[in-house]
Amino acid sequence: MIRAVTRLIFLLVVFSCARGESLEDAVRALGKKVMARLAPADAPRVTSRSLSSLPAAEVVRAQGILDRALRRRLRNPVPVDVSLTISENLHGYLLVAELRKENTVLVDMLEFRPDLPPAQTRPAVALEKRIVWEQSSAILDLVILADQMLLLDTTRIARFERNASKWELKETFVLTATSGRDPRGRLEISGDSLSADLPGVACKGMWKPALSIQCDEGGRFPADRNTMDLHDWRAPFFHSAEIGNDVYVAEVDGRTRVYDATRNPAGTFDDWGSDFVPLSDACGGSYVAATAPGDRKTVDSIALYGVVNRAPVRVSDPTEVPGPVTALWPTATGALAVARNLSTGSYAAYALSVDCGR
Repeated sequence: MIRAVTRLIFLLVVFSCARGESLEDAVRALGKKVMARLAPADAPRVTSRSLSSLPAAEVVRAQGILDRALRRRLRNPVPVDVSLTISENLHGYLLVAELRKENTVLVDMLEFRPDLPPAQTRPAVALEKRIVWEQSSAILDLVILADQMLLLDTTRIARFERNASKWELKETFVLTATSGRDPRGRLEISGDSLSADLPGVACKGMWKPALSIQCDEGGRFPADRNTMDLHDWRAPFFHSAEIGNDVYVAEVDGRTRVYDATRNPAGTFDDWGSDFVPLSDACGGSYVAATAPGDRKTVDSIALYGVVNRAPVRVSDPTEVPGPVTALWPTATGALAVARNLSTGSYAAYALSVDCGR
């Protein structure tokens, strides 16, 4: 009998009647309770579900807040699952965190009444776009650093300086013209150093005090293809990003696959296009900006999504651009999107950011 009892899952529940003033306060308070239960090597993997009327965007934000509250750097992490459930009663909302460790489930609860207007009048999360550069040739990537702008296109790396409200070209490093349909490229800056990848080419050098660059064969983009190949556990793909403890990969069959921390398949969906980047906002939310699925021949769009239990939940209206999105890259302040204008044939680079309604 004793042995049978020891094989049962032990459930420990701690309920707190303290009410948080906001969703963020409540989730952070709950996070402190869960953190106190973690062993030194525990690495929480947070999932969530809602049994309430709370909008999807708020559920996504709650999962992101809890994930950040429990995140820590570990040398030899041991994954543990933390499930956040949001339910509702006559008094408000109830947050429930379940920490699963071996044969034990530890549960903490917190009741709160959000200081929010009714759901139907709450401002929606929105993806803001602002045009920063336009030209006739294909833009592959662009970086702005104070009064300096570095541009990578199919024929050059160019450095511009801001003069009043205009960008003036200061110097150019000429590249061998890239070929292939929809060429892709990535420009990255670290201090005074510069690296650029184009189809079949990898360039490294300096951009300060002047452009000094050496290019050789190689790089992450195969020649004459618009996929990426990092020569790791992933097959050639269109885009990849780490979201939480998982890796999301836009693969060549048009579907996005999720791989867990051990690189085992953990999910598949087709709600996103071939480009996506994680974004955060000043209100504590974490999102993913993703292009529309399918082969877009006319106008394209980018929308914000949350990730709940490894599945996408759209939380904003789509933001349209005047043609197919040809590049979508993370930046220090948000993201950069490049679209080809089907009316003019030119390429436009947009700075993207999240408007959380404040």
